Amino acid sequence: MEKKTFTIYDIAEATNVSPATVSRVLNGNYPVSRKTKEKVLAKIQEYNFQPNSIARSLSKKETKMIGLILPDITNPFFSSFCMELEKCAQKKGYTIFLCNSMNDSEMESVYLKVLSERQVEGIIMMGGRINKSVTDTEEADEVLEVMKKIPVLMVNGAMAGVECYQVRSDERLGMKMIMEHLVEIGHKNIGLLGGKQGITSTDIKVEGFKQLLMEKGLVYHPEWHIYSGFSVGSGQKAMDKLLENEKLPTAIICMNDMIASGALVACNHQKIDPKNFAFVGYDDSFVADILTPSLTSINHDYEKLGTVALDLIINSKNEQEALDVMKKVTIAPFLTKRNSTV
Repeated sequence: MEKKTFTIYDIAEATNVSPATVSRVLNGNYPVSRKTKEKVLAKIQEYNFQPNSIARSLSKKETKMIGLILPDITNPFFSSFCMELEKCAQKKGYTIFLCNSMNDSEMESVYLKVLSERQVEGIIMMGGRINKSVTDTEEADEVLEVMKKIPVLMVNGAMAGVECYQVRSDERLGMKMIMEHLVEIGHKNIGLLGGKQGITSTDIKVEGFKQLLMEKGLVYHPEWHIYSGFSVGSGQKAMDKLLENEKLPTAIICMNDMIASGALVACNHQKIDPKNFAFVGYDDSFVADILTPSLTSINHDYEKLGTVALDLIINSKNEQEALDVMKKVTIAPFLTKRNSTV
C-alpha cells in the first residue's frame, strides 16, 4: 500500500484554516496567532509533512542551486576546486549541480540549456570552450544568450566578447615561483612537458616559461619542450620522447601533476633514477603527495578560489549594474615544496 503524500491543502483542511495560513506558519513571514500556529504545527508533525522545497524556492524566485560545468571531474584540478566550492556552498545553504561535459562542446551546450531550464541562480564554467585561445563565435553566443537570464562565472578562462564574472589563479605568477625555486637550487637547464597549444592554461605557462628563461639569462631548448596533453599517459609519452635526446635538462616542469606522474612512470620503465631530475608539477593535487618522490607543485589556493567564485555568483543579483573590475578577481597561488626538488 502506497504511503500518502500530504500537501499544504491537507494540512489546511485538517486544521480548518486556509492554505495561506499554513504557508505563513511554514515560512514565518507573517504573524499568526499562537493557538493557530500550535494547531498547524501539531498537524504537520502528525502527518510528517515535508514542504516541497523546490516549489517554495521557485515561488520566491530562489532555487539555491548553482550549476557547475566542467570537462572531467576525474581531473584532480577540477575535483579539488569542486570540493572547495561545495564546502562553501553548503555553509551558505546552496547546492551545486555538477555537469561533466566530457570535453565535448555539444555537451556543454546541452548543459547550458538544462541549467537554464532548471532555473539555477548562476552557472560556473571551467575548461572546455572558455579555455580556447581563439573563441568560437557560436559558443560565445550561446553563453551570451544564457547570460540574459542567469549570471555566468568563468574559472581560469575567458571568451572574447563575453563580459562576465571571472576568477582565475595567477598562472604566470605560478610559473615564476617554479622558475625562481629551480634557479635558486642551482638549475640552469630546464625542460617543460605536457599541455596543448591553443589552450589558454598551456599558452600562459609556456609564454611565462620562455620569458623567465630569457630574464634569467638561460637558454630555451625546443627539444626539451614537448606538448603532449594532460593525462598520465601523455606525460609518459612526453618523458619517453625527452629521454631520446643526447643532452638532457636537470629540471623538468610539468603542466600538471598527472603529467609529472607519467614522467616518473617513464623513468621507472626505463630504469632511470627519477632523482636525476628535479620534477615540478602544477595543481598540487592529492597525486603530488602520493608520488615517489613526493612532488613539488603549485597550489591554486583552492579554498580561496572556490569561496570567491561562489560569493561572486550568489551576490551577482545585487550587482547587475556593476560589471567592472570587481567582477574579475585574480588569486595568488603558492608553491608546495616536496622531495622531488630536494
